[in-house]
Order: sequence, then C-alpha cells, then structure tokens
Amino acid sequence: MMGRIPETQFDLRFRVGPIPVRVHPVFWVTAAFVVWGAYNHDPPQLLLAVLAVFLSVLVHELGHATMTRIFGWPSEIVLGFFGGYATTSRTSTGRNLAVLFAGPGAGLALAALSFAAIVVLGRSEQAALPRVNETLGFLLVVNIFWSVLNLVPVLPLDGGQIAREILVWQNPYRGQQRAMLVSAVAGAGAAAVGYVYGQTFLAILFGLFAYQNFSGWQMTRRGGWQ
Repeated sequence: MMGRIPETQFDLRFRVGPIPVRVHPVFWVTAAFVVWGAYNHDPPQLLLAVLAVFLSVLVHELGHATMTRIFGWPSEIVLGFFGGYATTSRTSTGRNLAVLFAGPGAGLALAALSFAAIVVLGRSEQAALPRVNETLGFLLVVNIFWSVLNLVPVLPLDGGQIAREILVWQNPYRGQQRAMLVSAVAGAGAAAVGYVYGQTFLAILFGLFAYQNFSGWQMTRRGGWQ
C-alpha cells in the first residue's frame, strides 16, 4: 500500500504454492499496534489477534497474486508497513480490474469461512474453546472491515486503483488526474468520518492519502498534464 518495501536480513520468507512471500519485521509491529488497544490485557489473545491480522492480509494479497498468475504473470507478495502488496503486470482494463477485485473478494471469502466455523462451533457447543471463538469472531470482523476499507476510492487502496482504471479507460488523457482528485476528496471525507467516530488511526491514514493525492493532482495541474 505504501510503495516498495526494502529487504532486510530479518525478513520472513516462504512460499504459498508457486507464490513467494516476504514479511518485513515492521509488519509485526504494525499488526501489534493495530490490535494492542483491544488485547493488551491478554497476551495470548494478543498473539492470536496478530496472527489473525497476518492471515487476513496474506489472504487478501493472495487473491491479487493468484489472479495475476491465472493471467500468466509472475507475482510476489510483500507484507510490511500498513499491510502489503502483490506485484503484478498491467494489461487490459478488464484484467486489471479482475486482479484488483480479487483481493477484497478473497478477504470476504475468508470472512464467510470464519462465520461458517463460528456457526459450526456454536452448534457443537464448544464452550471450552473461548480463544478459538474469539479469534474466529475477530477474523470475521477484520476481513469484512479490511475488504470494505480497501474498496474506498482512494489511491493507493484497491478502490482507488479501480477508480483510476475506469477513469483512464474513459479518458486516457485526464483519467489519472481525475483519479487523484477523486482520491483526495474521498480521502478527506474518510478522514473526517474517522475523526468524528474517534478512529484516530484511520483519520491519520486517510488524511495522509488525501494530502498525497491532492499534492499529486496539483503537480499535474501545474505541469499541464491532462
């Protein structure tokens, strides 16, 4: 989400089938920060929540990477600050949109599986598994939230890239500029909503995105880029 993530000697590396995955150490710090307020009083559940965030982001990026490979392009997943990214190649608008939608789609599929597991455990009355139930509930909420959040039309989120693909397809000359303007407005709105509801992290994140996109839009205006 935030540009290329540099390699370190402490990166965790593994593969999911043919897809290489690299996890930068800062990912674990960011994940712990996100869930700290809810679980800092319960270290075992805090660890499970961090692992749930890891699984959620990994599945999201696997959606992008798998669709990328279906189209015959190589892909790598990198997890770092504020999430991660899956490398891909740009081609037709239709294929680009399929790759972009595959991430949130994979997250919603994981949410559905989490819900199904909660229902099954509820019917079997597995009261002796409170941490499992708590983690499944967390997975359900996080994946719905993360998938919906990523569809907000703000670059560099999936929704912003989807909007850019459509706008560039409609007008190759002004599409990029319009995408940045849409992202700036939507980002400012999302930041305001986050502030009103006391979600400081989201307010700062979307405020940063809004500023970056507005600055980019101003640069294209000054440069005469249509």
